[in-house]
Amino acid sequence: MQRHMLRTMVAAVATAGAALLTVGTTGATAAGAATHYPVIYTSSQAGYTVSGRWFRYVATYVKVPPAGSVSNYALVALGGSNVAGVNLGIKAGGGPDSIGWAVGSQPFGMGGGLLSNVSPKVGDTVLIDLYYNKATGGVTATATDTTSNQTQSVTIAEGKTALFTSAEVAGYIHNPSSPPAADTRLWQFTDSHVTTYTGTRGTMTGPWTTSQVIDTTDGHSTGHMVFSPSLPFNKGANFGTWLRTYLR
Repeated sequence: MQRHMLRTMVAAVATAGAALLTVGTTGATAAGAATHYPVIYTSSQAGYTVSGRWFRYVATYVKVPPAGSVSNYALVALGGSNVAGVNLGIKAGGGPDSIGWAVGSQPFGMGGGLLSNVSPKVGDTVLIDLYYNKATGGVTATATDTTSNQTQSVTIAEGKTALFTSAEVAGYIHNPSSPPAADTRLWQFTDSHVTTYTGTRGTMTGPWTTSQVIDTTDGHSTGHMVFSPSLPFNKGANFGTWLRTYLR
């Protein structure tokens, strides 16, 4: 079953994460948002992606926020050049079946399978990570609730040599029909870090190419900004993602 799943991942055109997103001009802005990084415009995501190396590991810590009125979750993703991407997400609000993984064109963080043994409550701190084992070809998704000490890992696929050329830490939303009354932080990401195939470790700002991911109303620089990250701090390991008071 796992080997069959891996074969379905081979279509690189379905890569999850940043590998197939369009990168804007360095220093570009969306609806007046300042950034020091190239911008990737989407209609659903806000965060940071790294590229320019082969990545075997990506991880971040999040404190589970209340569900709120907008459907959203946090995710980590590995994007591949010869396999479809893999992602692991956690829904705002937590609770049973709030953590899930997916591959390829399945919805971010959900659609592939659930890590049902971890059921975080609002306020719990959860580590989500993806690890590619070069020896077996398996991608292992792990969620650890550091508050309750619940943890679960699942091997998504095995048996193929993969080239994961990007890694992402981001928030994901279904764009609301109207903006909030004030800028609202949906997620806070801490201790975000990645590791390359050769064992080089770093944060979302290097030593590799970093791009900022911004959600706009049309998925392009011409749209109004809906969802965007703060500038990273703590040597590039921490940042927040904010729902903005955009205008349609």
